[in-house]
Amino acid sequence: MKRVITAVLSLAYLHVCHAETASVTEIIAYEGKVAGSEIFMTLSETDGDIVGGYHYKKYGTAIPLRGSIVSNHMTLIEKSALGEAKISAELDNQLMKGTWKGEKISHSIHASALSKSYKKLINSIDISKNHPATNIEIKFIDGRTQHLEIEILTDTTSIVFEDYNFDGLPDLRVLETSTGSNRTYIVWTYEPRKKIFEYSEEMSMLSNPKVLHSEKAILSLSRDGCCRYIASKSVGNEKYSAEFEYDRLRGVERATDFKTNTTITNSISQEDFERKYLTPMGADGL
Repeated sequence: MKRVITAVLSLAYLHVCHAETASVTEIIAYEGKVAGSEIFMTLSETDGDIVGGYHYKKYGTAIPLRGSIVSNHMTLIEKSALGEAKISAELDNQLMKGTWKGEKISHSIHASALSKSYKKLINSIDISKNHPATNIEIKFIDGRTQHLEIEILTDTTSIVFEDYNFDGLPDLRVLETSTGSNRTYIVWTYEPRKKIFEYSEEMSMLSNPKVLHSEKAILSLSRDGCCRYIASKSVGNEKYSAEFEYDRLRGVERATDFKTNTTITNSISQEDFERKYLTPMGADGL
């Protein structure tokens, strides 16, 4: 599909199209401590509902979370092999403070968000449809307006705010296509000097992009047919690419170092492929 994208910064935008509903999801990573032990947490919130997970850095085992947020009060439930626990916390700016309570014990929890919420920058988002274009009007808190015009192949507009380049500011992506297990997005990164979202061709080329906040890495994963998975992961100056064929139970992984311009190729087991690319820690839990 030919991608059509325009962005205009203006003082006002006249709505002439029918209003459209949209889902808005925000994904934020946190670092902190429970009972003095360091944790890393990633939470995804849509309309007050939260999914995500966290892990203790010294153990490295992912613990899933589900819950909700009302105003600034967050309630999260975790279920693990050790039983069920509840996190009750207040959000104050980028700080999370509260308690972790198990069946017989309670601990304090303190964590700091690694990026700002989009709500600190944006006052409102208006969606309108003028076939085949979808128009997104972003009204910033300081009074400016940015207009994005795109073409998407989905029935509803799905917007995700998440820090993709690890600069502590929310970036933006819109679901473009969803076919089976493969999804593509149109992506913009927030440019603080210009105070607008700028189109990112590199991120928009990825299939099923996922941000691994604990590694500061970007993961792309797609499925070819019934049994072949293709993945890539960028971490700083290194890039990993891997394939695994489940019908033949064989896989290969390539590690490229752009500083030395060298690539190392090795076989990869099903367990390692799934741990690194299918169910990595520090992702959004979606």
